[in-house]
Amino acid sequence: MYRTILLMVMAVLVTTFIGGCSSDPQTMESANQVQDTKDISSGEVFICGKCGQIKGSDDCCKQGATLCAKCGLAKGSPGCCKLPEGTKENVQLCTKCGFIKGTEECCKTGGKQKCTSCGLIKGSPGCCKIR
Repeated sequence: MYRTILLMVMAVLVTTFIGGCSSDPQTMESANQVQDTKDISSGEVFICGKCGQIKGSDDCCKQGATLCAKCGLAKGSPGCCKLPEGTKENVQLCTKCGFIKGTEECCKTGGKQKCTSCGLIKGSPGCCKIR
């Protein structure tokens, strides 16, 4: 629990000092990513099956979002091209690794790198999105 709170405080500080003081669009984009995360204190985080965004986030089912031509979800969303084909229901993310809960990839760290920013597996749907 203390680790989660510490990570959240660090994310706010990083966002304030890096994102708030920079005019570089790339830096601002990554700072906005950190701000648009979902609180995982409840232990449950879901990807919306309709749009691919984190359920309950400001971007969830946002009108006018650009859709991915390949999967039909919001382009660049955590679920974009990562949800099983035909998924229409909400999908739970594992808050320990960032992958879809119950999948073969979930919590298998063998050879997979952890993200230095969020602590989840680098490249997982939850990486830098739920912490």
